[in-house]
Amino acid sequence: MPMPLLYQKTWDTKEQLAVWKTTEDEAYFIQRMNWTSSEKTHFDSLTGKRRIEWLSSRLLICKLSQIPNTSFILKDSFGKPFIKDSQVNISISHTSGYVAAYISQFTIGIDIQKIVNKIHRIAHKYLNFEELHMIPEQKLRDALHIYWGAKESLYKAYGRRQLNYREHIRIDISPILECTELISDIYPFQFTGYVSKGSFFQEFDISAVSIDDCILIHGRG
Repeated sequence: MPMPLLYQKTWDTKEQLAVWKTTEDEAYFIQRMNWTSSEKTHFDSLTGKRRIEWLSSRLLICKLSQIPNTSFILKDSFGKPFIKDSQVNISISHTSGYVAAYISQFTIGIDIQKIVNKIHRIAHKYLNFEELHMIPEQKLRDALHIYWGAKESLYKAYGRRQLNYREHIRIDISPILECTELISDIYPFQFTGYVSKGSFFQEFDISAVSIDDCILIHGRG
């Protein structure tokens, strides 16, 4: 199925990610769906932009994973999406007309977000005092986007909810302090982070790149 992808990265057949800028109307997606009655029922319950986000993300996962249809895409008891009878993990994100999807045999998470100047207003929700006050003023906007996207990606990778972004998800700030250009459409910004809660601990390699006026961040553990 032809698909106008804005960005795509392939490691091998079992690890790929892509971004789709969805300018198509709803009919475009519906014509390409071969859905079950339960999928149709769920779709009919959605409103507004969520309808195209839901359709486009499922079609994008189908393209990357080569599964026969979207009925193989399910959710576990925590709401984390997975592919039925597959060892490949998946992660999905949306923002303002963009959908991003990532498939891999590793533990993964992905986030795409529009770059906005007012992100500092919610920084207290996901950064602890130390993280927030170590960021140089001239890097604040870009660093806040990277922190938010990275922590959101790792939250999705963990997949079991009940994580406190300020306590259980940490990002190595050293590369942020050392790098002169945090958000680039040419060179991905690479760093590490980890999830630590109780006896659980996992480290992740994280990458950030700008696409149009968005930032795409993905983590792999």
